[in-house]
Amino acid sequence: MLKKFFIVAICIIFNFAGLSGCTKSKDSPENQTIKYNLNNEPLTLDPQVCNDPSSKIVIMNIFEGLVRLDENENIVPGVAYSWEVSKDNLTYTFYLRENASWSDKEKTPVTAEDFVFGFRRALDKYTQAPQAYTLYCIKNARKVNLEGASSSLLGVKAQDARTLVIELEYPVENFFSLLATPPTMPCNKSFFEQTNGQYGLEASTVICNGAFKIKPRYGWDHYNTINLVENENYGGQNIPIPAGVSFTIGKDTYDAINLINNGTIDAAALALEEQIDYAKSKGLPTISFDDTICGLIFNTQDPLFSNLNVRLGFLKALDREYILSELPKNCKIANDILLDGIMVDGKNFRELAGKDLFLKKDVEAKKYFDFGLEQLKLSILPTVTILCADTQGIKKIASNIIENLNGDLGYYFNMEPLPENTLKSRVKTKNYQIALMPILSESNLALDFLNIFRSDNNKNVASLNSKDYDKLIENALLATPKDSIKHLILAERYLNENAIFYPMYSCKSFFAWSNKISRLIFHRYNQGVDFYFATKVK
Repeated sequence: MLKKFFIVAICIIFNFAGLSGCTKSKDSPENQTIKYNLNNEPLTLDPQVCNDPSSKIVIMNIFEGLVRLDENENIVPGVAYSWEVSKDNLTYTFYLRENASWSDKEKTPVTAEDFVFGFRRALDKYTQAPQAYTLYCIKNARKVNLEGASSSLLGVKAQDARTLVIELEYPVENFFSLLATPPTMPCNKSFFEQTNGQYGLEASTVICNGAFKIKPRYGWDHYNTINLVENENYGGQNIPIPAGVSFTIGKDTYDAINLINNGTIDAAALALEEQIDYAKSKGLPTISFDDTICGLIFNTQDPLFSNLNVRLGFLKALDREYILSELPKNCKIANDILLDGIMVDGKNFRELAGKDLFLKKDVEAKKYFDFGLEQLKLSILPTVTILCADTQGIKKIASNIIENLNGDLGYYFNMEPLPENTLKSRVKTKNYQIALMPILSESNLALDFLNIFRSDNNKNVASLNSKDYDKLIENALLATPKDSIKHLILAERYLNENAIFYPMYSCKSFFAWSNKISRLIFHRYNQGVDFYFATKVK
């Protein structure tokens, strides 16, 4: 007893002396907060309904699904510590950790019923979850989501408090990866009902089960900051290393590399080619993903470009070899809307759909264009402006396009270079005619990308309103992955043949981070940034 007292006393003396023999140094990784900027205010921190990149980043760090993805995109345990899969790959049985808890004072257990309720919410037609269709592989999911069938029919059952069984309609190759996405996160029914429709909209209406939680006081200052701290109730396979994550919201990170070097932020997405080279010259770690297609997109609700023949004439006039004679750095020519590597039913979509499907140059281009003007009863061409990013490489392509069009169509066209964020904002608000811009693939599934152009999708920057196209997407949604292939092939052809989007080149998403940080995980296809394993030294 005396010996134990002596040890405690020595520790107290060391602490008062400012020594670190009995406590972790304030400079140790466990006491560091990682700083990251979100481009926009998260629209909601409700996993079942989120559909924007900023929300996904925060949700990835405050919620945990049945499984997680590590830095190599491998499946590792989450709330489930083990699982079994039937021989026919249709039944998955998950065994949950006994110490899995919510972030409330009572340390409410995370149970199989929380996952059942989460899946049911995501597929309830009244929830209107944007990503509900990704779960159609689950037994009776379509009937519940599209026909309003009872959620009790859904193939997600709690066998007991710690055992969850999921039954599928058909085998899915990437099903485990799906279980790491926001719609599959657990939801505590009692807490959800207490929020009276405000779930996920304020710090006080969010309850977490992940490695981090929103700081109890002043944790979410809307449009300014979100501060995460370690969730002391978390008991996963590994304890998260950082003390927390400090998010700023909507700050200008144009000078991202210098902001990283001076410690203002610890990591950032790099939007411009100049930033990529600068990051490498400064010796900063970087990672890239080939996940972005760049091309010309039309606002199909614009008075001029609502006309198909005007759009066809515009694109059929393009000399592709000339306009793409010089490409931005780290980019390569892409002749199709869906990039190589986008999948359907476990197969490469490009190998199934064919290649080089872009609209080809046509000597009759001017006839198409002039006929479109005649249909619109226009004797002269209104002002036409092509928006593009204000970077040297992209402005060169836009300039080539204008020179090409002026010569082949006999009309004058304008170019308006804009900062990246302004360009995206103009296109998002439909304040444009034509834009040379990137479209990021948010998954490696063909259906996810083509679904963007559906009439009721708020990411439909072309404002395409086509019953024919919508029917193709609906047919693909209702079919099994194998049977959906033919509908998806026709959907991509529709976008090409109706001059909705003209693919030009692919480019990479780049991220850079401080040399003081290791094991920060960036997931491809804009699926989030995971701070769980990150180690930061002072």
